[in-house]
Amino acid sequence: MTHISPPLLSTLGLTVTIAGKTLCQDWALALNQGEIWGILGGNGAGKTTLLHTLAGLRAADNGQVLLQGIPLEQLKSRQRAQQLGFLLQDDSTAFPATVLETALQGRHPHLGPFAWESQSDENLAHNALQRVELDDFCQRNIDQLSGGERQRLKIATLMVQQPKIWLLDEPANHLDLHHQVSLLQQLLADVKQQSGCLLMSLHDLNLAQRFCDHLILLFPEGPMIGTKEELLTEERLEQLYQHPIRRLETEAGPVFIPA
Repeated sequence: MTHISPPLLSTLGLTVTIAGKTLCQDWALALNQGEIWGILGGNGAGKTTLLHTLAGLRAADNGQVLLQGIPLEQLKSRQRAQQLGFLLQDDSTAFPATVLETALQGRHPHLGPFAWESQSDENLAHNALQRVELDDFCQRNIDQLSGGERQRLKIATLMVQQPKIWLLDEPANHLDLHHQVSLLQQLLADVKQQSGCLLMSLHDLNLAQRFCDHLILLFPEGPMIGTKEELLTEERLEQLYQHPIRRLETEAGPVFIPA
């Protein structure tokens, strides 16, 4: 008999409400190995709330979130962190630390009690910082970093963590055009190499077109799930954003612009 692996991340009968508004009801979602998902919706649509719920940072009103078939609440926080990496849209650091020390925090879920980082862990951190172009900042304190540099450091820390499931809230925040493209390319390469999956909220339709293969559109009446080809149409996007959208065909692929 062929053994079928469960989805890396899935939901069962999930209901989420916020401020009296139902974001999703009795919802089923399944993210499988190698899949790249995007969440699209207007301001206040619930993108961050949904990601927080899937990460276990916010309780659902009903239903379950499962990591590789195991309900999230049955896993200890360390077990969750070994499988799931979460990029917060905005956060504040309570303690001063250097760039290297911060990147090394990604290894903490994989260390035993009272264990210190090994040379292998430090090598992983240095490699990740090099990939995000922060390798010259290793000993700089993080409070001396710009917004874009902090975002790149958060992404490097996730790379060091090496999760199977990546949940990213606005990963392109504070990044210039070069770093938006180069870092998303690298993240997708990591996901594919680790046979993982990635779900990210985005405001930029063209990043969704370029990097995602599946999408969740957050409409007021409930989420719509499908492939990029099914959902990235002028009609659906105009309904989602309540604004005219034009799709232009270019040599690099479709481009979406507001009319």
